[in-house]
Amino acid sequence: MIKSLCFSHPQRITKELLKASSHETYVETISSSADTVHFRLDEWDCDSLKITYSRICENSIRKMHLGACDVSIDITEENFYGEVDSLWFHPWTGEKGVKAHFKFIVCSVKYRNKKFPIAVVMLHVGAIIADAVAFLLESCKKAGLTIRTVLMDRGFYSADILRELKEQDVFYLVFAKKSALFKNMLASINKSVIVEHEMMLNKNKTKQKIQTNIALVKNVLDYDWVFATNLDMKGCEIVKRYRIRWNIETDFRVQDEARIKSKSKRPEVRLFYFLISCLLLFVWNATQKHEMPFKRFIIESAKQYEIDFSQGLQ
Repeated sequence: MIKSLCFSHPQRITKELLKASSHETYVETISSSADTVHFRLDEWDCDSLKITYSRICENSIRKMHLGACDVSIDITEENFYGEVDSLWFHPWTGEKGVKAHFKFIVCSVKYRNKKFPIAVVMLHVGAIIADAVAFLLESCKKAGLTIRTVLMDRGFYSADILRELKEQDVFYLVFAKKSALFKNMLASINKSVIVEHEMMLNKNKTKQKIQTNIALVKNVLDYDWVFATNLDMKGCEIVKRYRIRWNIETDFRVQDEARIKSKSKRPEVRLFYFLISCLLLFVWNATQKHEMPFKRFIIESAKQYEIDFSQGLQ
């Protein structure tokens, strides 16, 4: 699959991308191919890269016949230490030299104990998150998946995203922020309840009422929970379903073991390298997760590809 995102001299570039990934270093450190990759990326933009990646993954997942799966949507970030000069840089505090973040919203198919990152959108400042969610869920549907539940953390709790989830006609479970209203509601009940809730969406100079249910879950795992959902489930069952996504942050740390470093400011370069790590995680989950750790898989893949490449030149 990596070859599908490599544009010129694909075998040599693939070899060096795998080597850089296995060492978590810069392509420039491994070889002189970085300039070739960056030059060829002039013919691409972030939209074309995200579409190419999602098509590759959709085709692969379609062949797996996974059936009903949960889908998690999360945002992850990469640090940037240089001068911030475009809307692709999300300003940061400057702590430890980090001046900005690149942000990626990732949709992952959760099947048993495996995670398949099926689609990725790189976010610029001011991006409409609901539009990105629409693209991600459409990718799941194109892959022939039956979405059991869309799982999101509290950063996705908004009227616009709930409207999009309703339009996509999916079951959802969104961890909600504990506003003053929800805190008061939790304090007034003795057991878990689900109540109707209305949110107001102001968009395109119009106002729209968004209906959802709020699940107030009391004292499960020593915590009081608040979810926006359209699931008809008991409180403990809701928390159990949501816990499916609890290892997402761990998954991102695992994926970082394949990160190709870059100092480039160009969004298409940063997205391209991020997609390579997503592809490697996808392949590992599909083929080798029960055979070896992810890091070993990357190292062995790089070694084997270098052997195959050398033999191909003879």
